[in-house]
Amino acid sequence: MTLLSSIRSPRDPGLTEVRENQWRLLQVYLFYRLLLAICLVGAYLLETSGNKFRTGIDQPLYFATITSYFALAILGIWINRLRAGRLSIQISIVILIDILAIALLEYANGETNSNLTILLVVTVAAGSILVEGKLATFFAAVATLAILYNEILNAILDNGFAQDNFIQSAFIGIACFATSVLAQQIARRLRESAALAGRQAEDLANLEELNHLIIQRMRTGIIVVDNTEQVVLINESCWKMFGMPVMNKLSTLENLSPQLAEQLRAWSRNPYQRSTPFRAHAAGPEVQANFTLMETGDHANTLIFVDDNTRMAQQAQQLKLASLGGLTASIAHEIRNPLGAISHAAQLLQESTELNKADARLCEIIYQHTQRANKVIENVLQLSRRRQPEPQLFNMQEWLESFIDDFKSTQEAPCDIEFICRRPNLQFRIDPSQLQQVLTNLFQNGLRYSEQVTGRRTLKVVADFSIQSEQPTLDIIDQGPGIAPEQQDKIFEPFYTSEKSGTGLGLYIARELCEANQARLDYQSVSAGSCFRITFSHPSRIVTL
Repeated sequence: MTLLSSIRSPRDPGLTEVRENQWRLLQVYLFYRLLLAICLVGAYLLETSGNKFRTGIDQPLYFATITSYFALAILGIWINRLRAGRLSIQISIVILIDILAIALLEYANGETNSNLTILLVVTVAAGSILVEGKLATFFAAVATLAILYNEILNAILDNGFAQDNFIQSAFIGIACFATSVLAQQIARRLRESAALAGRQAEDLANLEELNHLIIQRMRTGIIVVDNTEQVVLINESCWKMFGMPVMNKLSTLENLSPQLAEQLRAWSRNPYQRSTPFRAHAAGPEVQANFTLMETGDHANTLIFVDDNTRMAQQAQQLKLASLGGLTASIAHEIRNPLGAISHAAQLLQESTELNKADARLCEIIYQHTQRANKVIENVLQLSRRRQPEPQLFNMQEWLESFIDDFKSTQEAPCDIEFICRRPNLQFRIDPSQLQQVLTNLFQNGLRYSEQVTGRRTLKVVADFSIQSEQPTLDIIDQGPGIAPEQQDKIFEPFYTSEKSGTGLGLYIARELCEANQARLDYQSVSAGSCFRITFSHPSRIVTL
């Protein structure tokens, strides 16, 4: 469901609620009519069986009226269940039938202003509640005319004028109009209240739907677990962070993520303990969890916020680079000049003919290490002065084929790079110059280590799309000796190197460049050799800081 469809439609929900209430009220009145008809038929049968009929009653007309009224009462309930026709027409027909039936019963009864006349007031009140405006007043007028017509007809047939009966009928007519006005006022307020309640209910439903949509679409992961660590709710972002696992009503936090379950238990023991970042799954991002109780009590649910550290890592990187820039500027000013002097002096000493081989070797060592120190300074300066990334959208297969061709052409020794793209139309968004720097470093390392083991400079590059994280990936696989498990956590640390001539900044800078482009560089364990995987952000989810 889109956001637009979750907002209230142009049709007012309050009016819909009012209309439904009118149908229900009409149904109640129809059952009242059926009960009244049953009572009238029952009373008639009791009088018939006991021969207690009063003199002056028109039995055929009375019997025909109550039986017809009983049949029409049943028919009215059946039509109401079908919701056939317009509501106002059904109400008008029902009320007019009641007025006519009561007037006929009053006439057939032979008494003036009997108890049956009071039923007209009930009918007028019901009609005024079910409808409003002129139609409700029309019902009161018809009921009053029926009463007066009955009195006029009795006066003509009896050849007499009973003033008291006319006055009593007039009062009943006034009561009908007063009842109509009062019932309309009450019904209007009830309809307004129902309409307001309907609108409020619809607003609450829209708000709930909007909140649900926001929770599902927000980038922050949200999990709700009960006191038994059973997952009550998880939003889409969090589900994707943890690799889109199979979830059901019995899923527990332990099934979703053992690390997160352990952090929840640690937080339960000490709410002031800060959770540490962890990897959601093998190919997932590094996340950090925060916990809070939704209510007080022993059986309260726990709300867990799971944040992707990508943004925080970018912001931390910007602060780190800012401080690193000032530091490296001071280092460059204070060290590079004397370092240059030492390197120059070592070169001059090497040119001296009076040096023996041991001294010449020492001068060579001095020169090599001054060059290494200078390279470290240059790399740090390059890192601190790096410009902001300018990501662009590319087709991964086309871009990588072009880059691999250019890379091969710049190599002094021949190399064999096998490229496999499992998704021909795969796209990714990144700064091309910074990605070139990352891949150049990874390619050179991979070719060098492959040559150490196989004697051939070979490399395998695989482009794919991760269904779990919905992100493009790029694997650089070599045939080298691999990396020992105890060293895998250290290879991305600055200045860590296993080579005598290395600076230990290559992989560190490569990861920093990837994080600046909201990508991720990880080491993947393989059966033979090494695999470095770059996981790019989804092309539509790049966030510019």
